[in-house]
Amino acid sequence: MYQAALVLEGGALRGQYTAGVLDTFLAENIAFKLVVGVSAGALCGANFISRQFGRTNQVNVNYRDAREYISPLNVFRYDGIINLDFLFADHGDGWINFDEDAYEASPMDFAVVATSIETGQAVYFEKPLGQDLYDDLKASASMPFVAQPAPTVKGPCMDGGTADPVPFSYAANRGFDKIVVVRTRDRAYRAKDITLLQEKASNQLYSQYPEFIQTMVNHSLIYNHQLDWLDELEQNGRAFVVAPDEPITIDRLERDKKKLTALYHQGRADGLKILDNLLEYLNR
Repeated sequence: MYQAALVLEGGALRGQYTAGVLDTFLAENIAFKLVVGVSAGALCGANFISRQFGRTNQVNVNYRDAREYISPLNVFRYDGIINLDFLFADHGDGWINFDEDAYEASPMDFAVVATSIETGQAVYFEKPLGQDLYDDLKASASMPFVAQPAPTVKGPCMDGGTADPVPFSYAANRGFDKIVVVRTRDRAYRAKDITLLQEKASNQLYSQYPEFIQTMVNHSLIYNHQLDWLDELEQNGRAFVVAPDEPITIDRLERDKKKLTALYHQGRADGLKILDNLLEYLNR
């Protein structure tokens, strides 16, 4: 296990790319002292820590059409289009249950990133266990506008990507000087400012939480500043970034299973492509 941190960006079903990269790491027996995940990155990270090769891909591809998993009607039934509780329930034959025992026994530390809707600031849940793990993952992946805030021990929270979309600074603050970041966007990508319509919707929907609204309005500034800083760290050899060469064009809630499968295999291939350079970085 390397004394390094692995940081996983979110992106809903763009996380298929991350799943492919992480399965390559699992196949090569690469482990990290700390894994930090945001939203879909946190969901992928939990399966990585429990060493369940292929689980993320199997769920997203084989069960994409399951109404209990992803459906607009879930807004009324499960407080969000994506029913995150589905991921941790037992669905019988053909389903791979999350291995909670393997997760708990893993020597890898884990941090789940969410955004407090009361303060608008990022909050970090360190190696949560049991129901707390499921609650924190659900909070981290609860996207604004399409999900309700999720209760946690640190208050109601939503998508960690709102306040801390690429949380490599958290790893640095934990003392790690080797940080591997898996992106779900190409390096050239930069976020666009929130539209007036989105800002108006934010003001109406989250009127009780002005700090959260302000964080949403400033999201592109936060995100783009992180990306510029990450580019500088990578150029100086202080971070190692795995990212797709071209823009990922699938939707966050992509329905095309062929596209989802192709993105997973792209991540697998990219993981192999950078493997020698990654090991050189980690062993430096």
